Amino acid sequence: MGQTISSTQFFLYGKKHFTQTGYLRHIQEYQDPVQKAAAIPSGHADADNTDLRQKVVVVTGANSGLGKEIATYAAAKGAKVYMLCRSQERAATAKDEMIKQIETYDSSSSSSLRDRLNIVLVDVAELQQVRDAVQQLQQQETKVDALVCNAGVLLNERNDTSEGNEATFASHLLGGSYLLSQLLLPQLKAAQGRCIFVTSGGMYNFKLPSWKVLTSAPGEKYNGVNVYAYAKRAQVLLAERLTETEPAVQWVTAHPGWSDTPAVDEAFGDMKKYLHPLREPWQGAEGVAWLVGTKRENIQSGEFYLDRKTQPKHMAGPFFTEGRYTKNSKSDVDDLMENLKKAAGL
Repeated sequence: MGQTISSTQFFLYGKKHFTQTGYLRHIQEYQDPVQKAAAIPSGHADADNTDLRQKVVVVTGANSGLGKEIATYAAAKGAKVYMLCRSQERAATAKDEMIKQIETYDSSSSSSLRDRLNIVLVDVAELQQVRDAVQQLQQQETKVDALVCNAGVLLNERNDTSEGNEATFASHLLGGSYLLSQLLLPQLKAAQGRCIFVTSGGMYNFKLPSWKVLTSAPGEKYNGVNVYAYAKRAQVLLAERLTETEPAVQWVTAHPGWSDTPAVDEAFGDMKKYLHPLREPWQGAEGVAWLVGTKRENIQSGEFYLDRKTQPKHMAGPFFTEGRYTKNSKSDVDDLMENLKKAAGL
């Protein structure tokens, strides 16, 4: 019964709030300006009020989809941006495209943009690559103002990393969220910065399962969509716990809604028609970009956001109430943190 209620209400809530229709309704409630494209620079007549000059922003999965939109936004606002990507070729192409997009609004910024957009090659599912990327970052920066953990895969068939971890779990959670953020803690603390885990409404379907199920241990039946949703629920719990243990940094999760990105195409194929009308990539990324640039006092650490607004984390009870089906105990989260630390080698 609990699974049926949570899944049904997730879909109904999503059709109202996660679609393009939901986004267009939500922005009518914004108190601050909203811009219609990521590439609009500070000072432009159509810009919001964000200025990220002297800020350092790190975005994983920055060569396409939501990550590319967020990185474009930060660069257009004057930040020094680190694009953490798996492919040099795709990252370089994306960088050139981002510069051209911003130049359509400010043709004088080309040389500055090229210097401020930096590519760091890393597959965040591979833990040693994460360590190497952080070492490269730490050699260049003493602070990080915003870390956006956006990269990750959703696979229909199981795939393991070279280190033996299931790739969806490793990219979204173990390497791409936990290890990366923990290794960058000195830089985040130095800036009194923020870490944003880009999560998914799919987490509404489940509570955090056992470690064996979460990691797709041998003997566990593999379901790629479920494994993805488990990792997304874990990100929400991770942000809550880190808010308690590392209060100098702000930790939030953010849902981009149902957005028309290559990742959605790859994961859902023809089934994505049930998510229509899909948001354009910037419409999905805009709320995350707001979290990157807004004032510290506007963010509630530990919360789950959609379109600049905190959201319920559970809807497994009657009439969209929280219920208990998707909630975890403190000991469940204690075990998660202990297992993540051990698996990450910290």
